[in-house]
Amino acid sequence: MGSLPGGGELIIIMLVLLLLFGASRLPKLARSMGQAGKEFKTGMKEGYKEDPESVEGPCPFCETQVAEGAKFCSSCGKSADEIVAERQKQKSA
Repeated sequence: MGSLPGGGELIIIMLVLLLLFGASRLPKLARSMGQAGKEFKTGMKEGYKEDPESVEGPCPFCETQVAEGAKFCSSCGKSADEIVAERQKQKSA
């Protein structure tokens, strides 16, 4: 009657996730969740500060649309800083 799932239950949960998202999407999903958690912890430590340049628009790495105020690309997982730096690099080239 524990509140946390046991070993067998975790295996069943993982199999359901595998069926829902597929083997190729699970690493991307886990990476996005990890980066979101890292960004949340960093944000809690630093507090809110406004980004100097918006990352809204297509990601230069994977061409996925990035929402205004996003901290990273939801598709490739690149951070907002990497996206802004790549855009500036492409502008100067």
